[in-house]
Amino acid sequence: MAQQGFDLNAILQQAQALQQSFEANKAKLKQETATAQVGGGMVSATVDGEKVVKEIKIAPELVKDGDVNAIEDLVVSAVNAANAEIEKKISSNMAAFAGNALGGLNLGNMSDLLGKFLGGPKA
Repeated sequence: MAQQGFDLNAILQQAQALQQSFEANKAKLKQETATAQVGGGMVSATVDGEKVVKEIKIAPELVKDGDVNAIEDLVVSAVNAANAEIEKKISSNMAAFAGNALGGLNLGNMSDLLGKFLGGPKA
């Protein structure tokens, strides 16, 4: 009975395709944004996929009150909330990417190869 070969070139090609797909996914994630509002919508912050603050909005009536400490606290809270939201998006995307990418990776008869390498029985 002939043994099924282990095609290292095919695996390397798949790994290269996976790397390219990963880089494309990273570039896509950089374009994602998340916005969070705090203080009943008085302050909002938007961050991108690299967690760079892109926009801060402060309601004019908040500024009229002149409570600088409250404004500062709300800005910090809005940025932190937006960063938490973008982190959720990134984590969810990467988990889905890993599941799709690795699930489709064809490693051939890996248990056979490992059995030979480790000197154990074939699975």
